[in-house]
Amino acid sequence: MSDGLKPDFSFPRSPGQLISVAIAAYMCIKPVFNFMILGGSLKPLAIGLAALYCALVGLKYSNLAIAIVLMLVACTNMANNLRLIGLNQYLIYAIEGVIDMLAACVLAFHKDVRAHFNDPS
Repeated sequence: MSDGLKPDFSFPRSPGQLISVAIAAYMCIKPVFNFMILGGSLKPLAIGLAALYCALVGLKYSNLAIAIVLMLVACTNMANNLRLIGLNQYLIYAIEGVIDMLAACVLAFHKDVRAHFNDPS
């Protein structure tokens, strides 16, 4: 945050912000896609919107919280998605799970993303 009172919404401030906003945008688009095509729920959209806010602002350590949520959701559903992969919707869910796992790893370990979320300025 810029002055400690108001969040800095300038975009892009850093490559880490650009990467994290792209992941958060994916997290917002995914539930809408699932709702429209596969009949899923729009409840995960709230998590995506919160992640988008955190990515824009660079809320300290929120990248790790978002990464944990992504990895938990992906891991809890992956076994069932792989078991039922012959059905088209489960193939899409399995692909989404792999993307979620990769996104979680990027949020947790990419140096530019970590610098964006841990930068005190």
